[in-house]
Amino acid sequence: MANPSPDSDTETFLIHHSSGAEATISLHGGHLISWKTADGIERLFLSELAEFGEGKAIRGGVPVIFPQFSDHGPFGRHGFARKSRWSRIGETNRLRLESTPETLAEWPHEFQLELEVVLSATELHIRLEVTNTGGTEFQFHAALHTYLKTADATTAAVDGLEGLPFQNEVTKSMETDGKPAVTFSTEIDRAYFGAGATTAALTDREHVIEASAENFPDIIVWNPGPDHGIGDLPADGWKSFVCIEGAKMENYETLAPGESWQASQSLKAIT
Repeated sequence: MANPSPDSDTETFLIHHSSGAEATISLHGGHLISWKTADGIERLFLSELAEFGEGKAIRGGVPVIFPQFSDHGPFGRHGFARKSRWSRIGETNRLRLESTPETLAEWPHEFQLELEVVLSATELHIRLEVTNTGGTEFQFHAALHTYLKTADATTAAVDGLEGLPFQNEVTKSMETDGKPAVTFSTEIDRAYFGAGATTAALTDREHVIEASAENFPDIIVWNPGPDHGIGDLPADGWKSFVCIEGAKMENYETLAPGESWQASQSLKAIT
């Protein structure tokens, strides 16, 4: 089943691979909203109620989280990158976001973000680079908040994280789950600090996708559950996705003037 289409005023562009794989990116948010592997299967979830307007965050796809994760800091929830207009770099598969008077009013630092998307027949690779273009040091969080499409989250599971400690963002406590897999029937919001080198696999009754990261030290697993109350998500929309994201969340990354930092997340469709 295809994702819903953005409205006609939203600028998007398509990336093709010779295998037939393709990805669609919205300049609003620098936001990957569709990824189809060479077999034509859509691998990302996009809410049918997603909003693409100015100042809105798109529900689904791969939102770019910067410069703050969730409410872990004094600035806007999940930052402004996912709500800002990015620019495409020529006819390439790269996008850029730079500081503006609007971003400086919210977060008083000059920066440049660059996002690169690379496809193969069965894989998606997303690289995020942050550069300090100002004259003072700054600190930030970053993440690629990936919504992976599922046939039914209640029959899905995430493997590979067994026995790892995590911060339960629902209860705000540190826990360790001895179960062999993470399953979904109520809200799940887990931050596995320092687990970024681990490969997590999402399995449902139809497909398997592996998620791995480079230089993102943390892994977030999230699904809002049936009592979500999210306005741009249908009541049963929570069954259609599980989020697995590479993140820099537990600790801030610090950049001096002129310095850059980059990290990436890779997704591989096994079936």
